[in-house]
Amino acid sequence: MDLDPRTRFLYVPHTVTFLFLGMLALVYFSHPFHPPQRPVEPTAAAAVAYNNSKVGVWAMVLVYLGYSVVQGPSTRMVRPHPAVWRLVHGIMVCYLLFMTYLLFQNVHDARQFLKHLYPELGVELPEKHYGTNCELYIPGQGVNWQVLHDTIFDEFVVAHTVGWWAKALIIRNYTMLWFISIAFELCEKTLQHWLPNFNECWWDSWVLDVAICNAIGIYTGMWTVRYFKSKQYNWSGISEQPSLLAMAKRSLLQFTPHSWDHFDWQIFSSPKRCVQCFFPVGIILLFEVNHFFLKFVLWVPPSNPLNTYRLIILALFALPGIKEYYEFLESDAKNIFTKLGTFAWLAMAIAVVETLICIKFSKGLFPQPWPTHVLWAWGIASVVFTVTFGTWCWRFYVLGKRPAGDRSVSARQKTQ
Repeated sequence: MDLDPRTRFLYVPHTVTFLFLGMLALVYFSHPFHPPQRPVEPTAAAAVAYNNSKVGVWAMVLVYLGYSVVQGPSTRMVRPHPAVWRLVHGIMVCYLLFMTYLLFQNVHDARQFLKHLYPELGVELPEKHYGTNCELYIPGQGVNWQVLHDTIFDEFVVAHTVGWWAKALIIRNYTMLWFISIAFELCEKTLQHWLPNFNECWWDSWVLDVAICNAIGIYTGMWTVRYFKSKQYNWSGISEQPSLLAMAKRSLLQFTPHSWDHFDWQIFSSPKRCVQCFFPVGIILLFEVNHFFLKFVLWVPPSNPLNTYRLIILALFALPGIKEYYEFLESDAKNIFTKLGTFAWLAMAIAVVETLICIKFSKGLFPQPWPTHVLWAWGIASVVFTVTFGTWCWRFYVLGKRPAGDRSVSARQKTQ
């Protein structure tokens, strides 16, 4: 690959230089030649030991992240720089190890452990109820402006819209996006007897969330997808730009996609493909539900930065993870056997560990029995799904009634 002279130094490996600078940083901060004396007073000694342990753990994390930037596995993601995605890979591994550590604690120790990150944690929190007052019109008083104001100006409204815009950029399929949107609201209705945070008014769930916030996010996100898909990409180097303004514009464009792949999921081309396409949908729903359970069982308030950090981590690895999973499906459809990509593999591992934490730490916290109407609803839905999907499998695999242009058939014909 030809490198632009002005930015060549950014893409040339600097492994030895990085190692040298890293060793200098360790020498400077660890004081190996002039170790501090341990205080004689027991309380001061304990405080110093605690501080050294905390700094040592963060130093260990930073050393690993530095290693990931320089020597981590390369991916097909090149913008803004391949090192950024190697760093994301390192952050994912650290997060997986952190959640694995929590998994081997009891719920009390896990809550107290989080105090090392934020001292205000470790205290039981009142859960916010959204469905206590659902009246939009009060007889004799008119429109209930107070409940409308409190709901519309809640911090989750903007998060819903921006989050679904990002999901559209990642998944790039209306069917899968709308399935996730509706399925998550059904999960809220199913679990609201356990999590008061899920107890929302019907108009909050289906009008404000699904019909307005999610719809705006999905359609603006898919418009962004169409824009990048139709965009003409010309990545001339900075040295080739005619003016200083053009150079500045080219530098900013480094933070936009290098190219844009079209995801033709072919969801209903076969029962197998349908299951394969909806598998990441299930993983995404698992991450969504885990978010609320983790907040509840670990006593983390919505305003705490840990929630934001987790969402940022999920957003960072979702883009390459979905891309890797789609390429994995395409290779399977062409009978080309390859391994699942690193980001997709780590995402699945994180989802499983988070779910195990929620199950373990939830023991004894939810004594409420399942409502009868929930059991009946999911029972009937399971029967309808089993009959419908079973009929489709019978017609597809036994009777051979396949849709026109089925790629699984054409792929097999090419190999014969």
